[in-house]
Amino acid sequence: MYNSDENKFVELLGKIPNVAVQGYDKDRNVIYWNKASEDMYKYTKDEAFGKKIEDLIIPDLIKKDVINAHYNWCKNGVPIPSGEITLINKAGANVYVYSSHVMLSEDSEYPEMFCIDVNLTKEKEKEIELKKKDKILTQQSKMAAMGEMLDNIAHQWRQPLSMISSVASGVKLKKDFGELTNEYIDDSVDSIVDTTKYLSQTIDDFRDFIKGTHNKKVFNLFDNLSYSLRLLDGFIKKNEIKVIVSTSLDTVNILGYPNELVQVIINIVSNSKDAFEEHKIKDKYIFCNIDKEEDSIFLKIKDNGKGIDENIIEKVFDANFTTKKGSKGTGIGLYMSQKLVTESMNGKIKVSNVSYEYKGNDFKGSLFEIILPIDK
Repeated sequence: MYNSDENKFVELLGKIPNVAVQGYDKDRNVIYWNKASEDMYKYTKDEAFGKKIEDLIIPDLIKKDVINAHYNWCKNGVPIPSGEITLINKAGANVYVYSSHVMLSEDSEYPEMFCIDVNLTKEKEKEIELKKKDKILTQQSKMAAMGEMLDNIAHQWRQPLSMISSVASGVKLKKDFGELTNEYIDDSVDSIVDTTKYLSQTIDDFRDFIKGTHNKKVFNLFDNLSYSLRLLDGFIKKNEIKVIVSTSLDTVNILGYPNELVQVIINIVSNSKDAFEEHKIKDKYIFCNIDKEEDSIFLKIKDNGKGIDENIIEKVFDANFTTKKGSKGTGIGLYMSQKLVTESMNGKIKVSNVSYEYKGNDFKGSLFEIILPIDK
């Protein structure tokens, strides 16, 4: 029998809102089920009493683990740690909780385990929905980058394909005039082989970019930048952009997702191209510099595209914010760039307007700084 203080405590547990409390005997049968447990798991007290925990709220995937953990606590005194866990209600729907556990009469023949569950379902569902939206935005951003890439592939392939066609036509012409020599054939074949290797490499590059990176890996930042610019080679040449790359470092190793960083670089270069077009810049420059400060690596990308309006510069990383007219802008490129750098790479990205001199010319443009931790 409970004394008066215990009765008050039991009554409190029974009425406390939003905190589900359940009690289980040594065989995991329900011996206590408060009102919040009824609301959270949709079983009445009468429905729950005498039933085993694994037959009520434990998903099939973790039933064995829960049974083993309870047995281990009862027999060997190993407590079940507190933490977030996904349970299920009577209808089979997920219930996300933070669960803590207490064992009473632990040293007796009749230990009783009590679970105190705080409902996190609303917060988790919001988090899941936000992740879904971010996934959609990521895909849209990747598709926009792919559009640029397809145009880039077409531009990159025109000259090599034209060269192959010219070599093949030259061989046929030489043959028709009886001037075809073994040396000319060897040179022509070598030229075609080298060119097809180049075309094959571009296919591999674009395929790897589209596939993305699923696991973090250590990669060289300078190689990553060079790879990004190689992907953009046709795009850069088509728009007559001069790219200047500099670094004072020998090795720059980063832990992260290399293809995601490529996407960030593509977004920034694409924005520079749009700025050149908007302001009708004749001599177009993009400067890329890699530098180190203490435990961080700085990738700085600046242009001479006249910069960003100071009234809106603080909004450029906001979702759906764009200054581009018509269908040119989606407002997701820089937003996703920020998320990729901050969340996937544990870094920072910021933008500012800069004025500088290059070869006697006074330039004004935007400066994007990507700050990443050094992999040690």
